[in-house]
Amino acid sequence: MGKYVWPCPGYSRISSSYGNRVCPFHGNEFHDGIDLAAASGTPILAFGPGTVTMSGWNGGYGNYISIDHGGGLMSFYGHCSALYVSKGATVKAGQKIAAVGTTGSSTGNHLHFGMHKNGSPVNPQSYVKDSDTASNYTGAGGGSATNTVKAMFTAYYPANNAMEGGFLDAMGNPLDTSKRTCAAPPSVAFGTKVTVQGTGTSLDGVTYTVNDRGGAIQIENGVYHFDLLMRTNEECNTWGVKYGTAIIGGDGSSSGSVEESQPESKPITKVVVKSTTGAAGTRKEDLRQLPSYQQAGVEITIQNNNNQMQNPIIEGDIVWETTRRGTPSSLKFTVVKDEMLNFHEGNPVSFRFNGSDVFYGYVFSKSRSDSLLIDVTCYDQLRYLKNKDTISYENKTYAELLKMLAADYGLTVGTVADTKYKIPQRIEEGTLFDTLGNASDLTLINTGKVFNLYDDFGKLTLKPYEEMLLPIYIDEDTAQDYTYTSSIDCDVYNRIKLAYDNGETGEREVHVMNDTASQGRWGVLQYYAKLDSALSTADLQTKAQALLKYFNVIRRELTMKKVFGDIRARAGASVAVGMGLGDINISNYMCIEKAKHTFSHGLYTMDLYLSGIRGEFSA
Repeated sequence: MGKYVWPCPGYSRISSSYGNRVCPFHGNEFHDGIDLAAASGTPILAFGPGTVTMSGWNGGYGNYISIDHGGGLMSFYGHCSALYVSKGATVKAGQKIAAVGTTGSSTGNHLHFGMHKNGSPVNPQSYVKDSDTASNYTGAGGGSATNTVKAMFTAYYPANNAMEGGFLDAMGNPLDTSKRTCAAPPSVAFGTKVTVQGTGTSLDGVTYTVNDRGGAIQIENGVYHFDLLMRTNEECNTWGVKYGTAIIGGDGSSSGSVEESQPESKPITKVVVKSTTGAAGTRKEDLRQLPSYQQAGVEITIQNNNNQMQNPIIEGDIVWETTRRGTPSSLKFTVVKDEMLNFHEGNPVSFRFNGSDVFYGYVFSKSRSDSLLIDVTCYDQLRYLKNKDTISYENKTYAELLKMLAADYGLTVGTVADTKYKIPQRIEEGTLFDTLGNASDLTLINTGKVFNLYDDFGKLTLKPYEEMLLPIYIDEDTAQDYTYTSSIDCDVYNRIKLAYDNGETGEREVHVMNDTASQGRWGVLQYYAKLDSALSTADLQTKAQALLKYFNVIRRELTMKKVFGDIRARAGASVAVGMGLGDINISNYMCIEKAKHTFSHGLYTMDLYLSGIRGEFSA
């Protein structure tokens, strides 16, 4: 008996747990829920009674629903294929609210189920388990006792009086096609609520009331037969016969009653701008063309509002940081205020070292604790990718999408590689980083290729991973300190299983790819995904190979501090590493996830956070 309801009935396998993990899309991250692997279209039930606070697209979560249960408790459901309740709706525990899918940042059909308590993430498994079904729900705000059975649903419509029973139900009342009524086996009492489930149609979750009988309406081999009264003859002919499950009993508070009061919304397929007020502004940037003074050491130049080029006096350290995904590079320094120095937020800033271009960006914040020193924080163009927007596009590559967004936001583009893979129609809602990150992930999954997006001294640049290998060698002697970890506990798989439901043959087609060698060392670690669309055997094998290459590696991470500095070592680039780490001797290239460069009174060092494309590297 449960106080809450498990949201994915019949499915208990958790493909990714709550807590820290390496995400195939976002690298190291905190996973704010649990992933329940389930077939596409599987009903998603409300964890408890409450009010829907969001129902729609939510960035990487895809189609998303959140429910406020009161007392600071909130549940949310991501990657849905369909949403059956709207924002503001009141739902009951166990009510069908959505269907499982793979929208947003997802490699296969599953439900991302998360919870917050007083605004902070909590583990859903602390509240509910898979044995907490709707039928044994004991909390407040649920339906009455119910029974779920296998069912065959047949559509009917009273087209003429020649039909058995004519226009009257079994109790002699005229049939009303505007109401949801049905005929049921004799063991199901008149007035009983019957909720349709699992047919894969828009009537899933709709509740009917039993008011009729029929000689052929029986229970055969455990399958209950129901005749559903349709609203039009066309609807009747389209429906025909469907198989699924029926919830017998309850109070009829499933999404069928919601459908009666809320018009069905059309799926959003494109974004249309209806009005724009004012023209987009442009910033004068002569600093872009300013040549380097070719002086030794550091050179910071600021172009102020009067178009003056200023080289301020720097006090203390200059820190330049780059991160591989989802973050602009930053430049932080402290200037000495004098009578001539005059600059503001938004002014362009350049940083060169020994005459070489390092950073080009803009002042975003200034702070001071006395009258002489000003702390300055600058970001490059990627800072503008934190803007939120709704973006729709169709049949574009990752590279083409980047150029489109750059044109929309007035960003300067440099070298952009051809990413090849054409992404089908997408509607994205979130930051531009989210939109581009999803395009990068889809490109990786479909081609196995990783591309690095960064700002190259004021120009958006997109290069393949293999073109950013640096002739820089790092070992124990070049770093003052390092830390190293390795693991196969999370997001490591050596068997890839891809499935597709073939509607023509009625078979679930499963394709499996094993890595026998690693299974002999680690045991079988399986990745499973159910595909929404059919692929050829060759395409499936290519996809499985890409996933196996991506996941079939020990997760290893290496952090090296106080390495001799080199301005070429930025996030996304790779450096050669030669180290003995106990369980493995490293002698290969490793990708820089994050780099922190510090210029301090003539001493230049860098801290490098190394891993690989997804947090791994190989011997």
